[in-house]
Amino acid sequence: MTGTAALKTDANVVVLGADRVGKTALTVRFLTRRFIGEYGDIESIYSHNVIVDGREISFSIWDCPYSQDLPEVKCIQEKRTQWADGFILVYSICDRASFSIVRQQIQCIKATKEYLGVEKVPIVIVGNKRDLHHRRTVSSEEGRLLALSTDCEFYEVSAAETYHGVLLVFHGLLERIRESRTSAKKPAGIKSIVKSMSAVFARKRTDSV
Repeated sequence: MTGTAALKTDANVVVLGADRVGKTALTVRFLTRRFIGEYGDIESIYSHNVIVDGREISFSIWDCPYSQDLPEVKCIQEKRTQWADGFILVYSICDRASFSIVRQQIQCIKATKEYLGVEKVPIVIVGNKRDLHHRRTVSSEEGRLLALSTDCEFYEVSAAETYHGVLLVFHGLLERIRESRTSAKKPAGIKSIVKSMSAVFARKRTDSV
């Protein structure tokens, strides 16, 4: 592969979160630079090409409505995890329940990932509506601690006020996707080799008894 095609990268992104946290507003702000405040509860997949560090990135962004139907959630979650290269989980800093839902969604994604045998799924947590800080019920520190404890990236933004903050979210996820792909291509590290050899020798000792 040569030329432009060699520099092109595809990234499938799933955007999740409770109702009315600004998932679609965040996505559309990234796609168009414009902010539109009101959206219906509609599932959409968007395509968007951008240039990052001289490389063309082709984003496919799956904007998902929130569902509490557990059988449906389990089925769709598997489908999303198989499709996605990374997730953006959005909550409103003015809505503590939406923060709890993000916590649950992280656990669900990680459980599905393990069930499907997926090594790692990059996740970015986004606290939206930073412009409404006077109505804040979730502190920045809580968002950072959740991200730290679950090996996720964290951003606090206002999709209503700035395009730049939203851009950082998608670029941050892209960086995690790249890291995940790079680590997946690396040969087994010395620790895993030692672990495998120890298992072999332990098995031999057991067999000889």
